[in-house]
Amino acid sequence: MSRGRGYGAEPLWEIVAAEAGSVAARVPAPLSDDAAQDPVQQQIVTVAGWLAEAEKTGEKLSGAEVARRLELSARTGQRRLDKAAAYLQEVRQQQPRAHLRPVRS
Repeated sequence: MSRGRGYGAEPLWEIVAAEAGSVAARVPAPLSDDAAQDPVQQQIVTVAGWLAEAEKTGEKLSGAEVARRLELSARTGQRRLDKAAAYLQEVRQQQPRAHLRPVRS
């Protein structure tokens, strides 16, 4: 069994290969209500959106700008930006695999 770690304790994905030759991949369900209401996670998702917009326009988003928009300290803004970049990368890696289903031979 192979697992990919994401943000938090839950794995982002899990692959199971059975002895019979079948392989299955599991992608977790959307965030639960508890996780969706976590203010830090909400900030990270928000910053990830800003980061994606900045990439489209060719601009660079700084930790200081994130801090200004979220009304946080500069260091916390940089932390949110770092976490958002990792979150965005994980989301982008999962998108091509979202259509996968268990395969049996």
